[in-house]
Amino acid sequence: MTFDIIDIGEQEAESLPSVKLKLLRTAQQKKNELYHKLQQQIAEYRRITLSNNVFDSTLCGAVEKELTEEYEYQVDILREQLEFNMALGEPTTGGETGDSGNDDSGYLVDYELSYIERYIQVRDFYLAIENPDERLALLASDDVAKEYLGSYYTTMIDYFASLANDGT
Repeated sequence: MTFDIIDIGEQEAESLPSVKLKLLRTAQQKKNELYHKLQQQIAEYRRITLSNNVFDSTLCGAVEKELTEEYEYQVDILREQLEFNMALGEPTTGGETGDSGNDDSGYLVDYELSYIERYIQVRDFYLAIENPDERLALLASDDVAKEYLGSYYTTMIDYFASLANDGT
């Protein structure tokens, strides 16, 4: 796959950790889909104007320019999200990790997921820990989960506290 959503060489892309490569591939696929949709919209508009005998009108150029500007705007949003997620979404064992600090959480931090998907991902990770008290203590000390889950973090703490009280 050719990556042109951000300025990255082929060798650099190949050396990316799998998490960052997945983020890059997903963003590139979305960009490619947007481009394909743009081409379809332009072709459809040209067919309509041709059938109405207004193809040579300046209106065609204006509509094509408007569609292209919207495409570029959407690609800029994708690019910005990709750069943000690549800075935050990579678990590391030191060095620069963006706003999340040292992320050795054990689960993939992917800010492109919805909060429900994040909740399920983190919940499943902690459910793999058999001891309910240990599970609750680890979650309570997980600053990455607190930031990653937002308001869902409190719900998860309550859920695992109820499991710890039940002895499950």
